[in-house]
Amino acid sequence: MAKHNNNLFFMVALLSSIIAASKIVAVSEFTVPPQPEPGFYKAMRKCFKKISAECAESVVDAVLEDQDMSKKCCVELVHKMGRICHEHLLWFLASHSKSGVNATHVFIRGPEVYNSCVLKLHQ
Repeated sequence: MAKHNNNLFFMVALLSSIIAASKIVAVSEFTVPPQPEPGFYKAMRKCFKKISAECAESVVDAVLEDQDMSKKCCVELVHKMGRICHEHLLWFLASHSKSGVNATHVFIRGPEVYNSCVLKLHQ
């Protein structure tokens, strides 16, 4: 099982809250940033309904902690969630630099994770 640090746990919990809730949430001193465009968070909720909680957590682990993903989760990422939803997730993760997330790392590692999954599915 992947080792979780406080920032990763916080991000997964916050993502889960957004997925489950229809309103923008605030957690302690951390507030969800404004939507980059109208309907963005609604679209994110739809995206995350396409992927299991286990695999959503695996994607976050892969991006933030450079973990490897199983072929099962790669299938869910590529074929169920898709590239656009993955890019929405990257924007969301990168927009939380106050929680210790390195936005540059997210935008470099995120496409690597997706492309690695595409390659894994063609092996």
